[in-house]
Amino acid sequence: MAAIFKSSILWAAFLVIAGAGLTGARAEDRARDAICALLATGRPVLEPFISDRFRGSTSDPAIDCMMWQSFIYLNWPVDRRNPGKPDAKARFGGPGPTVWESFKRYDQVFRPHAMPPRPWGAESPLPRHLETAHQADGKVLIDQAGQPVYYEMALDEDEFNYITHYRLYDADAQLAFAAKYGIELPHSLDEHYGRLGAIEVKAAWKILTRQELEAHPSRFHTAPAILKDGSKVVVGLVGLHLYQRFADFRQGVWASFAQIDNVPSQREENSGPYSFFDPGCHECRVNTEVKAPTPTQVAEMFPVVSVVAAINDYMRDTIRDADPQSPWQFYRMIGAQWPKTSMMIGTPGQLAPLPEGNPSTSTLTNPVIETFEQGAEVSCIGCHTKAATAKTSAAGPLATNYSFLFAHAQSANHQP
Repeated sequence: MAAIFKSSILWAAFLVIAGAGLTGARAEDRARDAICALLATGRPVLEPFISDRFRGSTSDPAIDCMMWQSFIYLNWPVDRRNPGKPDAKARFGGPGPTVWESFKRYDQVFRPHAMPPRPWGAESPLPRHLETAHQADGKVLIDQAGQPVYYEMALDEDEFNYITHYRLYDADAQLAFAAKYGIELPHSLDEHYGRLGAIEVKAAWKILTRQELEAHPSRFHTAPAILKDGSKVVVGLVGLHLYQRFADFRQGVWASFAQIDNVPSQREENSGPYSFFDPGCHECRVNTEVKAPTPTQVAEMFPVVSVVAAINDYMRDTIRDADPQSPWQFYRMIGAQWPKTSMMIGTPGQLAPLPEGNPSTSTLTNPVIETFEQGAEVSCIGCHTKAATAKTSAAGPLATNYSFLFAHAQSANHQP
């Protein structure tokens, strides 16, 4: 189905280019390059660029292309002297940590007893210190090698500056601020805290097997990591959630990406083997929690839509053509979600849940991040509307601009 849709998009692009007087191989090349431009205004490019605001028609394809560009920027090799910024001299897919890997982890911001965070860039991005093997519902995903998947959450410098400026890492100060002013994360045109606006990421990592480590080209973006028990391992990125605030979207935009070998896709071609699915285990119950070392049999309950599949094909071809060894050719977007109706947020004493704002889709989940919660009407916005302050006011839970990270704040006199 994906191949059929991709062909139809390319054929439409071919007709547009041929109408301009180009024919033959040259027209086919131009048509291929125009796929995202045909679907939206502008296409993602393999450059360390990120949109500071939305440009073009407000449509699903346009948002998808824009968030693919954000994915490229965030996974560009980081400038080691300037954490949170890309190295313009590096190539996409080059070695070393990426831009988002130099962001602050949530536990480096919301520290015990409301201790102030260390300055931006104080912590080294490598090795990764991975401790959390639980998804949001508390369950654990086990890969086909019998190892748990590890998760981490991080935020960019703009959001870090906002939090530290108002001492929102302190649960008491946070509650008082939300009651008096309301929490609204900085957007991309708010230059008080930075240039990009608030960005949050949630990553899923698997421990790589010897066979996966020896594969050429590598099918994973990798990183050295230290687990909670002190074990030193090499992990591969298997999932990435992205939340980004734009001036054009008060609520923000969500997007989710995954490595293509995670599970069989119902729309995009891949013959396996898979990290979280055994084709020969017919008696395995899908998306059901098990105890390690028994692997979790994961199914993708909601395949990517045709437009997203076509953009994925285009982007993966673009990445592969630029660098046949790039691990990013083995990643795909699952989908993006954005509010069609702009709603007021960040008002004094605003209670959670926040409004969804007529989201572009009512269902969006990542099989390796919300393995056990995949279901109709389950989505990023639907979940994040409930995000609230670490402490509850007398009127109820106060909203935190769809960010669950604020709930990790502690008071100075916190007792475990």
